[in-house]
Amino acid sequence: MKRLFYVLPLIWAVVAVWLTVVSPDLDQLVRERGQFDIPDTYPTAVTADILERNEAAAGEEILVVYFDEDGITTEQEEEVEQIFASLPDELNGFAIEDTATPFDGEGGDALRSDDNTTMMTVLTIDMTLNDVPAVRSHIEEAVEADGIRTLVSGSPIIEDDVIISSEEGLQTTEIITVIFVISILLLVFRSIVAPFVPLLTVGATYIMTVPIVSFLIEGVDFPVSNFTQIFIVAILFGIGTDYCILLMNRFKEELAVSPDRTAAVIRTYRAVGPTVFASALTGFIGFAAIGLADFDLYQSASGVAVGIVLLVIALGVWVPAAMLLLGEKLFWPSKRALDATDSKIWKGLGVFSIARPGWTSLLLLVLLVPAFLFYDQRLSFESLDEISSDYESVEAVELVGERFGTGFAFPAQIVLESEEAWDQSDRIPIIEYVSLQAAQLEGVEEVRSFSRPDGERIEDFRIPELAGELRDGVEEIDDGLTEIEDGLRELEEDLADTPDEDTSELTDAAVELEDGIRAQADGAGEAAEAASDLAEAQQEIAGELSSVQTGLEEAAANPALDDQTAGLLAESAGGLAELSAALSETAEGTNSLADGQEELQQSLEQTADGQAELAEGQAELIEALDEATEAFDEIGEAAGDLAEGVEDIREGLEEVHDLLDEIASQPAHPLEGFYVPEETWNEDGTDDLIDAFLSPNRQAAVLEIVLAVDPYSTEAMAITDEINEQTAAALSHWDDVTFSIGGLPAVNADLSDISDQDFDRTALIMLSGIFIVLIIMLRSFIMPVYILASLIGTYIISMAVTEFIFITILGYPGISWAVPFFGFVMLMALGVDYSIFLMGRFTENMRTMDVRESLVNAMTKIGTVILSAAVILAGTFGAMMPSGVLSLVQIGTLVLTGLLLYAFVMLPLFIPLMVRLFGESNWLPFKPPEKK
Repeated sequence: MKRLFYVLPLIWAVVAVWLTVVSPDLDQLVRERGQFDIPDTYPTAVTADILERNEAAAGEEILVVYFDEDGITTEQEEEVEQIFASLPDELNGFAIEDTATPFDGEGGDALRSDDNTTMMTVLTIDMTLNDVPAVRSHIEEAVEADGIRTLVSGSPIIEDDVIISSEEGLQTTEIITVIFVISILLLVFRSIVAPFVPLLTVGATYIMTVPIVSFLIEGVDFPVSNFTQIFIVAILFGIGTDYCILLMNRFKEELAVSPDRTAAVIRTYRAVGPTVFASALTGFIGFAAIGLADFDLYQSASGVAVGIVLLVIALGVWVPAAMLLLGEKLFWPSKRALDATDSKIWKGLGVFSIARPGWTSLLLLVLLVPAFLFYDQRLSFESLDEISSDYESVEAVELVGERFGTGFAFPAQIVLESEEAWDQSDRIPIIEYVSLQAAQLEGVEEVRSFSRPDGERIEDFRIPELAGELRDGVEEIDDGLTEIEDGLRELEEDLADTPDEDTSELTDAAVELEDGIRAQADGAGEAAEAASDLAEAQQEIAGELSSVQTGLEEAAANPALDDQTAGLLAESAGGLAELSAALSETAEGTNSLADGQEELQQSLEQTADGQAELAEGQAELIEALDEATEAFDEIGEAAGDLAEGVEDIREGLEEVHDLLDEIASQPAHPLEGFYVPEETWNEDGTDDLIDAFLSPNRQAAVLEIVLAVDPYSTEAMAITDEINEQTAAALSHWDDVTFSIGGLPAVNADLSDISDQDFDRTALIMLSGIFIVLIIMLRSFIMPVYILASLIGTYIISMAVTEFIFITILGYPGISWAVPFFGFVMLMALGVDYSIFLMGRFTENMRTMDVRESLVNAMTKIGTVILSAAVILAGTFGAMMPSGVLSLVQIGTLVLTGLLLYAFVMLPLFIPLMVRLFGESNWLPFKPPEKK
């Protein structure tokens, strides 16, 4: 049997080496798959789905910044323009879906800084965050300009730099952890041999865990992030060393009783094996519960659960072999290796707590009350704080903030979706209305959309502007009608002045009659020509009035107009329609007049030619002249009537002109209206607007909201909520339009919601699992309750201390959003181990001692183990400080503070206080352990 214990480590080592050789590279997997994704049900994921469904650019946005402190020259601009003009359709297999550059025309100027030192461009690439490592170098090479400084950034690049920073910090963390663990173990055991047992055990576990986790990541898409490996290192080295200390310390006690190594090993594992297993089980439950979170970043810590399983196995493979092989030499060269290492600190604290419950309660309240009062859960979503500003990705964003504005680099988005295409005149006012509502919110710097490509509304599409154009057209029509009226008045006067000749004298003046007839014929020809010209003018006026009527009807149909303005425009359109019809009828009469004049001219000419037949046609001539006279009178009367009609038309047009002038002259107002004429869609530049703000199928429209605050801030998240509410209210008039919110502030808002929901769910599952394990182990409902209460109290105090350090002292805007979740899981899963160590020994002592004596003795015997274990575990988390990633530094600070606080204050003071308070009732509803 002993030989098997010696062979198992060799088998383990061979398997571990083989797995290490054949397994995927975990660091590479973290680079490729370590970015987090928002679950599908959250708004930003819905936004991405809408864009993808409508064939719009839904990939990752890469920010490229060009900077020259002395000002960008024309040659530099030309070089950058040439780079983007020759940019390939894809980079390393990833398609470039869209580009936004300063050379795009509409809206392009917004990408140049006012001081001409900075230009920015945005590439939308069809990739996910996890694809960044594969394409990043190709992006940097493609956009590099030799004559100007080039910086590549954007959310995916920043996240990739966070992973790089954490990988670099991991190596430092590993080295510091090993040195720290050896140092503490040397102090605890005063032996140069003993420290190597935990190191070998944990090291063997680690080199087995990493390959297995790598296979799980590659084979079954196991969650992974930049937190995965560093948590595995910190937790395995921490709890692995703790468990080894507990086993080795008990082995030393058993060797002092009997020198038989085999018997000592058996008694050791029988005595504390269940305690170690229960501790490992609570840790496993805690990290396995993380796997039930919705968020893959949180799930990525579940790899620690795999390590805990392997650690339990390693404790049965490596530690017994070392104990059997070395025996007392395990603690060499200590001369008093087998002497008991009682803890005077814990013994004193335990006695004080039991003897002075009032003072103990006061001390605990002094710690707890301020923590509960001042802990305000101030979280930060500032990714730029995660790593040093020495990274170019961070520098680029800071530069854009300085030169363009705080929120310019990462705007929020509103995506509107409709079954009806947006490139229609009656749909654009909806976009403008939503843009207007968003622009009015406090904290919004500007809104860029189809109607506002550069952040300012297109003036040509405002109803007052269109009304001004109609007013000018009406003025021209009025001028034309004035000329027509004057001509009609003149014609009326000329016809009224035509002399009435005495037809009886014609018989005696045949010669004069011929001349007169010739003159009459010429006059009739001129009258016919004038009447024909008048008819054409009347038809032209009727056509122009019809165009004006159509424009007024289109304007009246605009959904953005209020009812009063729309009604006035509709009335004006109706009046113009009637006027146009009247002019058309008058033109027909005038044409008839022209025909009569031509007939009269021909008759007179025939009369002149037939002078020889004068006598015979005298009666006919007299009759024709009488008819001509009557016709002249009728024409004169008709011209007068027509002149009066034209005057009435002019008076009506003056009213229309005055109304349009009022509309055109009104001051800017949200309800003034917006309308895109149909002919606009054929103008130059419209295609650029469509490509920039509408999806290829025209059924999705994108609005970019530039905030006046830091897009990473909680204020930006609050503004995003207001944008969401304002947009919902604005679109309540259009049932066929749906929307969703996107952009960095919306992503952070989603992260906040995800974090809260996952925290609640995971905490409930984790605490329930630990509670059940404690009930089974301690056979009590009472002790698990106050053990968990002590851990929760420790967590609150630790969070308050962490906030004080990083917010009050160091000036950060808040604690990184992932810290409370991971900090809670770590403290619950690891801190409960020490409670189990203590209460396991306490329960064991109850078989031979009373309650108080059992607890004090347990604290005396186990105190050194717990204190040294807590210091080691706290130190392993403290080793995360050099990682360079702010969230890891804060998690390390939180866990380090919590473990030391729990080991030195809460556990030795609060637990004895509760044990004294409940006495024999500690085991309710079960019975206390039976006495031997």
